[in-house]
Amino acid sequence: MPSVVILRALTFMDKSKNKQPLVPGGPAIPGSGSGRGNGGARGVKNLRGRFRCQPRRLDLATFNARTLRTDEKMIELEEVVNKLRWDIIGLSEVRREGEDSIILESGNLLYYREGDQQSQGGVGFIVHKSLVNNVVRVESVSSRVAFLVLRITKRYSLKIIQVYAPTSTHSDEEVEVLYEDISKAIHASNSYYNVVMGDFNAKLGNRNYAGEAMDVG
Repeated sequence: MPSVVILRALTFMDKSKNKQPLVPGGPAIPGSGSGRGNGGARGVKNLRGRFRCQPRRLDLATFNARTLRTDEKMIELEEVVNKLRWDIIGLSEVRREGEDSIILESGNLLYYREGDQQSQGGVGFIVHKSLVNNVVRVESVSSRVAFLVLRITKRYSLKIIQVYAPTSTHSDEEVEVLYEDISKAIHASNSYYNVVMGDFNAKLGNRNYAGEAMDVG
């Protein structure tokens, strides 16, 4: 099975509850004899309050599956990714029929959209079980472009766009359609963060421009 390509780890600030009290106090043991307490809540207010910002890491990856048509291939995929640190993986060449979202036995979420012809191509996502409840929206624009909106804080969301680009043997018109589909995905909903990733079928090597050899890549 082809390897999973880790794109990058995104880090964002998340507000979480601070364990420190609003008022850092002294001992909370009642006083004796005088009938007065011993000032268990004395001290100045904690200016940091109940909340603090903490960095949170989100690991994204992209994977050309070649095929996930059978359940055996899905099991094989999960065996591979279980050895990695990941949160969301964009899938290319899923080659499963139809369009669906499935909660796998592992608790991870699988979304896929079939390709144009004979279950070829297709895109999708696999979302780690710890983030399934954070998924706000997931859908496809075409058989080559899908997007997922993830709530990362109460205020901010992240949109991940998965792309499976046509190879160099396809026409320029098909490439232009792909760009239009990516644009549709970007504008489909508002998100504070946007990531475009996937298999762009790019090649490294030499190309000739106006008779001059140039290195591409």
